[in-house]
Amino acid sequence: MCATISTHAFVLTIGLALLGCGSETSETASPLPRDASPRQPPSILLVTLDTTRADRLGLETDVVETPALDALAARGQVFSQAYATAPMTLPAHTSILTGRYPSEHGIHENGRRFTDSESLMASRLQQRGYRTAAFVSAFPLAAEFGLASGFDRYDDDFGDDNAERPANQTTDLALAYLERGGVGPLFLWVHYFDPHEPYEPPEPFRSRYPEDPYLGEIAFMDQELGRLVNAFEARFEATPYRILVAGDHGEGLGDHGEALHGNLLYQGVMRVPLIVVGSGISAGMVAVPVSTRRIFDTILSWAGDGDGGRSLLGGAP
Repeated sequence: MCATISTHAFVLTIGLALLGCGSETSETASPLPRDASPRQPPSILLVTLDTTRADRLGLETDVVETPALDALAARGQVFSQAYATAPMTLPAHTSILTGRYPSEHGIHENGRRFTDSESLMASRLQQRGYRTAAFVSAFPLAAEFGLASGFDRYDDDFGDDNAERPANQTTDLALAYLERGGVGPLFLWVHYFDPHEPYEPPEPFRSRYPEDPYLGEIAFMDQELGRLVNAFEARFEATPYRILVAGDHGEGLGDHGEALHGNLLYQGVMRVPLIVVGSGISAGMVAVPVSTRRIFDTILSWAGDGDGGRSLLGGAP
């Protein structure tokens, strides 16, 4: 499981991190590319990549191959200065699914329970006629911690005595769900956990990255992301759709003396990948610092919920 930190230390360090990443005013007032939203609400795929550093992808380094993410970046909006709200799985995802910082939603570490179910993204989308499904890959996001509200299906079955499942198993379940079809727009959330320690990539990725199994995990996850994106786009190619891929937080990998994550707030654990592609979205790079909590407003604006003022793709100033 992820490391834990005290609430008081966490609040203090988050405040310092936000000073470095820019204030909410600078986020919402900065010029960002406009969103040419189609009239019909799009089906939406949200993919969260656990423990994934932005600088350990093919977008920023040649030490690892991530062709699926590279292909998405080539045709979508890439946010090169996207920052997590917390260096831990549950609080970071709670921010993504509520649009709030940990100081607002109250979840500062794993193992806590979020209780404001009506404020969750899936609940809001469900009210607007969306079918909703989630496939998560590790125990920190199990339904018992409160993020399952609003999902018609929330799959957190990791098997007997397991606390996680690999990306290929989660992808298989998501693809089987997509094959069932359904009426109306779909909101599908898929969470991959593989780059989290212990780093144990399957073959051939273990052999490709023998000196750095963390990179092997990322390459394996990228392969499965490619399968998922291809299936989702094939399913909704005749209708509007959007895909948003984001890291929840990164990994220390020894930077500043932190091997894993959960205690420090340097770039390695706080700067994450964030890519948006789909109907009406042109390719481009955005260097304005943004918080991953704005994923909430972005997805709701696609569904016609709210004015999109804090959407990553622009909206009201």
